Amino acid sequence: MLTYIKNSFVLLALIVGAGFISCKKSDGFAHNPSQPMVVNSFAPAAGPLGTEILIKGSNFTTDTSKIKVSINGVRLLVVRVKGDEIMAVITTKTGSGPIQVDIDKGTVASADPFNYQFSYSVSTLAGSGQAGYSDGKGTGASFNFNGVRGQLCVDKDLNVYVADGGNQRVRKVAADGTVSTIAGSGINGYADGAAAAAQFNNPCGTAVDKDGNVYVSERNGRNIRKITPDGVVSTYAHGSGNGGNELTSVVINPTTGEIYWSDFYGDGIYYLHNGNVEKIINHSLPCTLTIDGQGNIYATHYDDQQVWKYTYDAASATFDGGVAIAGTSHVGGMDDGIGLAATFARPWGIAIDSKGNLYVSGQGGGDKSNNVRLITAGTWAVTTIAGVGDNTGFIDGLGYDARFNRPTGIAVDKNNDLYVLDMDNNRIRKITVQ
Repeated sequence: MLTYIKNSFVLLALIVGAGFISCKKSDGFAHNPSQPMVVNSFAPAAGPLGTEILIKGSNFTTDTSKIKVSINGVRLLVVRVKGDEIMAVITTKTGSGPIQVDIDKGTVASADPFNYQFSYSVSTLAGSGQAGYSDGKGTGASFNFNGVRGQLCVDKDLNVYVADGGNQRVRKVAADGTVSTIAGSGINGYADGAAAAAQFNNPCGTAVDKDGNVYVSERNGRNIRKITPDGVVSTYAHGSGNGGNELTSVVINPTTGEIYWSDFYGDGIYYLHNGNVEKIINHSLPCTLTIDGQGNIYATHYDDQQVWKYTYDAASATFDGGVAIAGTSHVGGMDDGIGLAATFARPWGIAIDSKGNLYVSGQGGGDKSNNVRLITAGTWAVTTIAGVGDNTGFIDGLGYDARFNRPTGIAVDKNNDLYVLDMDNNRIRKITVQ
């Protein structure tokens, strides 16, 4: 369906582009710059990429070269004009908002917003689907997640860094799907040094800083490791004193550069402070963390079956006790809804986009969570955007047509597109947001 929309949109653009030449001259309507423009109505009120909107008003023009139609500053394609009507087509990622019409120096906006409906197209970025180890491009590469609920992250160049727990390696997936190994000999153990000789004990989470250093949490090694861009592995922090043996994710505070990690059985979130590992947030069974531009942490919690927010106080470099923002406490399910009225089934991965929206991927398996959920910033409304919770499998497609098999890690890139570590499918999936 999305391919059809895109192809139709391109064809429409070509037809319209040719039509511009013949409709530039006035057909009896002329814009009067001394009089206000008016937008009386538009229809439809909502739609996705490719939606045609008929805008009705007055004091427009038929000279298409002088008309600009936009939503949130994103320009729409003007298809045709008549003095009191404009037909425009919704382009990608406009978001919801009033429709603005600009002619010469005049401007007017609709009283009501157009409600943009995002589309979520799932594809396979890399992975053959068979457990194994091989670098290569796209489906020519192999992963072996082997039940390690791995996380991933993405840098400014759209490189995805993947903790490949079953292979005891850290892998990089370039934007074109080319997979390479950046560290790990494949031996389950503990050894720092040159990347190819380094040993990991079930690497689980990854985070990349502005300088290209990759931090890795180990599920069983109980260490946070650091991989430099030139391929040297060192130990950033020992997990001694952290409680249990699952360091499930790692994040970087963008305001300070501090490294935080979740210790699943250590019942909290930790960091290295003055050379000592300290618990900075105390809460049971944290799964995965993400962090916003102000340093606030969002975490999925396994037994709570909720998503929590921990607010950062920059003055004291501390966090509050946290508040649940989505999910009904200790109630499993797949119900969409507002905030605490929604339900999750053992939520695992979590990531945040540039607008503060959160994305949660379930771990699947015995829980009905083989999908990706959106938590809208501010309202905390929970919506399922890809996959069906109680359906496992492997299908690329649009939204509910897609299928996952125990998705765990999730990451968001600078374009607000998503990447999912699809554990039991041994694939990295990409969700393109349109």
